[in-house]
Order: sequence, then structure tokens, then C-alpha cells
Amino acid sequence: MPIPIFRTVLIAVRECPTGVDRTPAEGVSMRTDIFTTLSNRNETWPAPADLLAAGCTGVRIIAKGNILPLLDRGELTPWIHAARDGGLRVLLDLPGDKPLVRRLTGALHLVAGDEVVLADSTENAPRRKPGSRVMEIDHGRRLLDAVAVGDEIVVADGAYVFVVNAVNSAEVTTRCVASSPMTLSARSVGRRSTALSISCPTAPELELAARLGPVLADAVVVSFCEQASQITRIRESAAGVTVFAKIESARGYAEAERIAEAADGVLVGRHDLGVELDPSAVCEVVRNTVELCRRVGRPVVVGSRILESLCDRSTPSATDLADVRRLLRLGVDGLLVAGSISVLDPLRAVRVLRDLCG
Repeated sequence: MPIPIFRTVLIAVRECPTGVDRTPAEGVSMRTDIFTTLSNRNETWPAPADLLAAGCTGVRIIAKGNILPLLDRGELTPWIHAARDGGLRVLLDLPGDKPLVRRLTGALHLVAGDEVVLADSTENAPRRKPGSRVMEIDHGRRLLDAVAVGDEIVVADGAYVFVVNAVNSAEVTTRCVASSPMTLSARSVGRRSTALSISCPTAPELELAARLGPVLADAVVVSFCEQASQITRIRESAAGVTVFAKIESARGYAEAERIAEAADGVLVGRHDLGVELDPSAVCEVVRNTVELCRRVGRPVVVGSRILESLCDRSTPSATDLADVRRLLRLGVDGLLVAGSISVLDPLRAVRVLRDLCG
């Protein structure tokens, strides 16, 4: 049987005008789990002891890019064992074939008005005029085949927005309409208002889950989970592993009840939900998913867009503080630090969250 990765707590829940009051029953200590994301975007990974000292209770490792050979060669095994021995829970995230920016050529950065060519990183580039700005995208064919003239392409959670001007069999020509001063490498790419079809888990990820999941991770996370059958595929490949489903698309939300019942727990990814849905709809998805998980007895973690203001401020903004407090009132079991702040300063973000959570 899968082993739950969250501590068991008895919580007296009562409805109140502002949401769900998670006041613990008398004599029961309650503590919200705090996870941070580690990936190939982190130049260095914090020492497990430092994460624990900051108040972190777990890490989410995204199995993509140069993380995969490190896992295969066992170079991350000592770090993971030290983390688990110290009490950190390790979530191994299978990201599927989500389009990600590999690199930008022809310019150091982009500004509104720039013409930008989007191309799949695995295909031979056609002849282009000198100075062309080209964004090479891993798994880009999935994106290029789905877009049409007039569509908006969103990169890095809306930090960059491009409008499609022309489409051909090899590439897409766009115009940048919004930009931010940040690097584009390894940033996610999506189509505004309509989700791309993303395969998760892929065949290599199934093999990875079967080989390493039971020995290196407390749970495997299925990103872009849109059907309960995706959970079943993991269970068939890696018997006994704990499986979390990550709901981060409108299609996944529509199947949330079946997914939650099939999985051992749920993550809600607000980043990609925000590409398809407006902010008020994302809030509704989060609230309803938390309530659903409570009904079916599954732990739920909410991540992305948490304390992002710490990227350029010494203290979190009032908006970020209100957001975290709202999530705590909803009754989430855990919060996940992700996005830019998990790359720039995950320890500081964890400390702030721990202070807020108590």
C-alpha cells in the first residue's frame, strides 16, 4: 500500500464567511507542509540541512533536462538520501513533454514590437535573414502544430506575450507585445486560453518512475494530469509508489474528482491554470479542488505564484501575504514554492512561508 507522505492531523473544520477555518482540535498541533522546487534552473541546490532549518518539509524535484542524467548516474543519490534521512519528503515530478524554451538567438533580450520566430529545437532551421530573433523550443512541434494566426503565445507565466502573425510547416512568426527583463531559457510556453495537449507520463518517465521512484522518492507527481488513467499507468509501472496528480489545466479540473479518487494526493498548479483561465477562475478552481480533496480524504498542495514578489523585494508584497493567508484559510495541507523565487532564493521564501504558517 502507498505510504502517505503527510502527517495525520485531526482538524476541527467549520464553515465561516471567509472560507474554511482550520483551527485544530484542542490539544492537536497542526503544521502546514512547505515544499520548494528544485530543477535544472537552480545553479546550486541548498543543503538539506539548510532547507530543514528554514522550515521546509519537502522538495519537488523536476525530472527534466540535465537532471535526468544526474539521476541516471546516481550523482543526485547522496543529496536525496541526505534529504530523506533528515526528514524531508521528496516528490519526483514527471513534467511530460511540455514545451520549454531552449534558447533565444539573435538578441540578448526582447522588447515589445520585436519580431520573433518560434521553432522546434529538434528541427533543422530554414534559411533566415541575418539578425533574426529565434526562440528554440523543446517539444516545440506540439505548440507549432496547435497555433493559428492571431493566437497569443505566453512564456514564463505571462512575462512575455507574443501574437502569432504567420504560420508555416517549419516555424511560427510572432510579434512580442509584452516583455520583462528576465532570462528565457527553460521557461514554459503555452497558448493563451486553450491548453496544449501534453503527454504525461511519457515512456521514458514511466521507466524512470519504475526504476527510481520506489527507492529515491516518497511520491511521484504526474504533471498535467487530465485523466485517472494516467495515475493507473504509473501504478502499473511502479508498483507500490505513492502517486500525486498535478491539476494544472481546465481539462484536468473537469476530471478532478476521478483523478483525486485515483491518486494518493493532489497538487494544484496555478501557473499553467493562469494561462487558460482568468485570475478569478483560478481562485475558484483552487477553492473547489481543496474542498473536493477534503471530501475524498486526499492531501492537497497548492503551488506557483507564491511569494513571487520576493524576486525583487526584501519583503513580500501585501498581495502575496493576503494570497498565502487565503490559502491557509481554505485549508490546504501544503504550499509549494515554485517559479522564479524557487530558483533565486528558495530558502528565504521557505522562511517567510514558515513564519506565516506558524
